[in-house]
Amino acid sequence: MRVEPSAPSARPREILATFGRAYPHLWSAVDRLRAMRADDFPEWPDWCFLPMQGAYAILSGGGDRRVPLDRIHHVGIVAALAAWRVTQGVYLFDPAVAEAVAATPLDGELPTDLLYRLPEWCVYIETPDRTWEGRALHGFWAHVEWEEGDGANELRLVLDTAETPDLALDPVRGLIPVPLILGEGSLADALDRLAASSRRRLEAMGLQNLAMPPSAPSRLLGETQPLVALVLYLCAENAEIGDGTRRPSVPVPKRTKRGPRLFPPDRLTAWDVGLRLGAALRRAESSDEPGVEQGERARPRAHIRRAHWHTFRVGEGRRGYKVKWMAPTPVNVRDPEALPATLRPVS
Repeated sequence: MRVEPSAPSARPREILATFGRAYPHLWSAVDRLRAMRADDFPEWPDWCFLPMQGAYAILSGGGDRRVPLDRIHHVGIVAALAAWRVTQGVYLFDPAVAEAVAATPLDGELPTDLLYRLPEWCVYIETPDRTWEGRALHGFWAHVEWEEGDGANELRLVLDTAETPDLALDPVRGLIPVPLILGEGSLADALDRLAASSRRRLEAMGLQNLAMPPSAPSRLLGETQPLVALVLYLCAENAEIGDGTRRPSVPVPKRTKRGPRLFPPDRLTAWDVGLRLGAALRRAESSDEPGVEQGERARPRAHIRRAHWHTFRVGEGRRGYKVKWMAPTPVNVRDPEALPATLRPVS
């Protein structure tokens, strides 16, 4: 039986259009700024589409001008949308796989190196039936931000909690940027670094009354952990994305009279995630593939062994070690490769 997930929502493109209307020259300014890479701006790494300082320069008008405080959250959103605009990939997790991945505990060392293997500069992950602090969470963008100098890089999430796409810019009813400062330690440590950094910046501006309360990091931990787990799955070596014939990738600029340029697609591309595995798991849970007797030995019911940390011994005498994050593993599931998956461009 062919398993077809729902078509992706048009919300991401509608939100992209909302920002384009609010800032009419936004995307052409992004193109110009990327063309200035290594000239007027530092040469940032290839895994970063455009640093947030570039987005800030565009929204402020450059020079000594500043972005108004009531629009400062637009900077993080624009950085994400600019990176996503050139690929427009929407990732549709199979519900069973999404549930298993989101339930993966992230209380150990966060495998930050995995994040630099995102399949595109920025991804949009749909999250049907999820909420964020009581608000419907339609999906979220995720990308890695580069910090110049000795600054710590960040995993940045932009939460699609807008009541409508037209309200995406609203500071109360619109999108929510959530930065996670990368470094050693766990996800909880990343949130503690965020709280400390935010407090220092606000104190320097005389706005310490706006700082996060002490309870904020622990409260945010439960909200962010499932989302970070979904992002990590997309970066995993054994992530099941698409139908096996194509994979998402970073586009190559085309030569124009004005120099290399990236041309955004005119429609979304939906990438099925874990479709074959999810179908196999549901089939295993149905009556046609229970745990069965095989001679004198019973085969346990198919299930997913939850994601976990795995230590690899390396080096001379195998005295060193590396810790890797292992994605959820199917156990006693008929070969999911035999099941169909689809890649669908969406108008």
